[in-house]
Amino acid sequence: MRICVLSMQRVPNFGSVLQSYALKKVLNNMGHEVSFLDIQYNKEDDDLMQNYRRNFNSECQKGGILSKLRKIDRYAINRLVIKRKSNKQDKVFGNFVVNTLGIADPKEKYDLCIIGSDEVFNCTADTAWGFTTQLFGNVKQANHVVTYAASCGATRIEDLPENVVKRIKTAFSNISDFSVRDDNTERFIEAVTGKKAERHFDPVVIGDFNTEIESVSISEKVPKRYCIVYSYYNRINKMEEIKQIEQFCRIHSLEIVSLGAPQMWIKNHLILTPFEALAAFRNAEFVVTDTFHGTIFSAKYAKRFVTISRPSNYNKMKSLIEDLEIEQHYANDFSSLEEIYQIENDKSRINALTIQGRERTVEYLKRIIAQL
Repeated sequence: MRICVLSMQRVPNFGSVLQSYALKKVLNNMGHEVSFLDIQYNKEDDDLMQNYRRNFNSECQKGGILSKLRKIDRYAINRLVIKRKSNKQDKVFGNFVVNTLGIADPKEKYDLCIIGSDEVFNCTADTAWGFTTQLFGNVKQANHVVTYAASCGATRIEDLPENVVKRIKTAFSNISDFSVRDDNTERFIEAVTGKKAERHFDPVVIGDFNTEIESVSISEKVPKRYCIVYSYYNRINKMEEIKQIEQFCRIHSLEIVSLGAPQMWIKNHLILTPFEALAAFRNAEFVVTDTFHGTIFSAKYAKRFVTISRPSNYNKMKSLIEDLEIEQHYANDFSSLEEIYQIENDKSRINALTIQGRERTVEYLKRIIAQL
């Protein structure tokens, strides 16, 4: 069967490309041909959300660009080096998308379109494609549309304009089966459609990357003993947070490295392929993260790790932490690094959940395909 996947594969971060790869691998192993459909900007759709998104982002980004620049300028020398490295990393992501994932021809027809995983239903994100009902089911390239482990991020149905909700509801009518990855999205689907969505793990959780990790060598790219700081672009920028991480790493003789999105205060920003990044998580002495996929990478591969709670992603992180049963690695701030460092990661638990989750995913996909 020819399947196109509509996801966040063009977003340049390790979580987006690896969740795409993991779903593709599951489908390939089931005997299907898979490629990824690029998201198309739709002005008519996006115009409905402009005022809402503007108000939402202004609330989430109080302080404005000047306050961010002041924080960044403290590390002006690092910034110049990191900019060059970031450009290189973006090229690595771009090559992976084209050569490993594969891009679908939008002029062709496919037997099935799977929307997901990742935050495909996020109406508030500031993206190149904006708000488009293509992500909510208006897919011309396939006669049958379903979702897998989809998420709406921080979007709440009660906050959206009525005309946007109506448009989403119309688009959702094209989707026969809903699979989501978190509580908030489950409520979102039920509020719009009246249907109960199935819950599944993000593809990175169920993904088997062992062969890919074993195929790469990172010994010359990483320090001997290191701590990964994995976050969004320069999000860890408060002096108190930085000092707590630096002090902790000095005590344990760990070199601080960042990968994916840079933190301006970290000099050693690594440029890695997606599979090398997973190897880096596996070899790290400690990981500090405040992201969804950073938590999954850590739970699956890291020796020790901590996930820091953030108001902006609390809903999806709460669901993930509970689903993976890793509450002991979850902290409200950076003051408990030493305490959590003493907790060794029990990978037997996540390994069992991975196998169970993969079986449920295959069962869900087989059931859908059998109905076509």
